[in-house]
Amino acid sequence: MAKLVELALTALQCQAEGLLKIGDILFAMPARIQKGVDRLPAYKRRWFAADWAEIYKNRHQFHQTLQYLKRQGLVVKSEKTHDIKWVLTERGNKKLLAYQQSRADPFSSSHIRFPAPQGNGLTIVSFDISEKERRKRDWIRRCLVEMDFEPLQKSVWVAHGGVSEDFMHALRERKLLDAVQIFGVTRQGTVKRSP
Repeated sequence: MAKLVELALTALQCQAEGLLKIGDILFAMPARIQKGVDRLPAYKRRWFAADWAEIYKNRHQFHQTLQYLKRQGLVVKSEKTHDIKWVLTERGNKKLLAYQQSRADPFSSSHIRFPAPQGNGLTIVSFDISEKERRKRDWIRRCLVEMDFEPLQKSVWVAHGGVSEDFMHALRERKLLDAVQIFGVTRQGTVKRSP
């Protein structure tokens, strides 16, 4: 439905712009001004500063996001005044505070809550981070210990099962994906887990 509305708004805007262009032609826009307008790239020739379909799309996405946050119990509508306002719930405030803390110090050990690997096979995690960035190295090691990984070497760790998506997101947020390699192995070979 949203795509249909966007198409309709785009068509209406094009028609309105076309009518304005015809009006300018009928009212004899001076030739020197017309030449300047024709030399402009197409996107600068728009007669309206705003793109109606884009405005609708942004509003639609905003309202979808609000509804998602409402379903999660993070925001509610407050109608105490004449204006309807969205406010954070207690759960939303806690989530916001946790997010702000993680942004303040992304390598704090208090943000390590990843589930142990699950499934079959082995997962090998290796990382290449210089000693100058010790906090990052320590953070990854603490994460791996928390997830029941065992070291094969200082920067190569192994566990049974696969890592969670949360761990992958945490690596991405901390800009560590380029420094960390994660391999899935279906046959154990000579790698044994200690008893």
